[in-house]
Amino acid sequence: MASIYARYRDSSGTWKYERVGRGKPHEGSTFHIRFTDAEGRRKWSSPYATVQDAKDDVEDVALTVKAQSAGLTVAEYEDRTNVNRTPVAKAIEKFLAEASKTKKKKTVTGYKQNLAQFQESLAPKSRFMDEITKESLCNFRDFLAGKGYEARTQHNRLMTVLSLLKKNKIKTDFSLTADLPEYEEEPAVPYEPADLKTLFAAMDDEEVVRYKFFLGTACRDKEVTYAAWQDIDFARGIYHIRRKPDVGFTPKKHESRDVKMPTELVELLKERKKHAPNPRWIFVNEEGRPDNHFLRKFKRIALRAGMNCGHCIAPWTAGRYHTTRKILVPCKTHPVCEHHYLHRLRKTCASNWEAKGVPVRTIQYMLGHKSLETTQKYLGITNLDSLTDKIDAAATVVE
Repeated sequence: MASIYARYRDSSGTWKYERVGRGKPHEGSTFHIRFTDAEGRRKWSSPYATVQDAKDDVEDVALTVKAQSAGLTVAEYEDRTNVNRTPVAKAIEKFLAEASKTKKKKTVTGYKQNLAQFQESLAPKSRFMDEITKESLCNFRDFLAGKGYEARTQHNRLMTVLSLLKKNKIKTDFSLTADLPEYEEEPAVPYEPADLKTLFAAMDDEEVVRYKFFLGTACRDKEVTYAAWQDIDFARGIYHIRRKPDVGFTPKKHESRDVKMPTELVELLKERKKHAPNPRWIFVNEEGRPDNHFLRKFKRIALRAGMNCGHCIAPWTAGRYHTTRKILVPCKTHPVCEHHYLHRLRKTCASNWEAKGVPVRTIQYMLGHKSLETTQKYLGITNLDSLTDKIDAAATVVE
């Protein structure tokens, strides 16, 4: 919607705006078009000397805004063949808006970054969804490879684009297996008992209960961050993992579930509750809010325990406030070792459950996996040190 206004000074010298069509404009008026831009903001045009000049342009202004709202040039917008086509920019905007309703903020931010790179990789003429082909996806793959992204990252970012295409019913014959370089899934690497003993020996009492919670429940980072006292059934030794809309927490796959805790952990929590640091949250930071820095602290413990490999080099933020800068540091002296991460505690717990005979379907449920195939990635690797007798018995004896 665009309208024309006359701008003039009244008898007191104050600037006034009056919509044209409500009587004869004041003498000495300049004329402006008032319109809503593509972002929904109300704007004024530059001044016109006569009302006719403004009238000549008002339709062009409205047309330009409509074209910008659709992510097109004016020429494309006017082209009747484009009326029923979906611009890529518009499709992405809608895709992200829908994702924000069900996905976590971090996930949506990742989608936004991936799709921005996809747009950057598109040929200049590929403005509409129906112009995206297998060649477009191969170009995106090559674009990512040219920026140094590994095969796994290429796979993940193309999955975002394929989700966008599926939402818009666009089909290509691009194959994730044939058209992408292969990459190996990192196998589950549970901690050995001796390593756990070393890690926990380097912890203080507060750290012990925190990381035994990870180790005893196989929970993900955020599932521990938002663990609340009301979620603990002390009589049954159950941790109920459920959504908490007031803090924006939703379990992965949006499904609540229960996890059976070991008796030792239940007793630790009972003791902790006697002097709970917070009436609602089990683990809080110095400000009394749910702690969300478990990984950073875990890496510091590994360094303190002398368990870093000494070979990892990773980015590190040096300095403070406006003087911060990124530098590369070795894990020999900094808590950046890639061999220590919270998911290893999750894998260790799952492996221990399997080793002690917990049914695989029950493990799948407690891990919160929809697919048994995903669960099996956590299982099935026996402690190799325990296989000596079996390996010796299986060896062919050469006389």
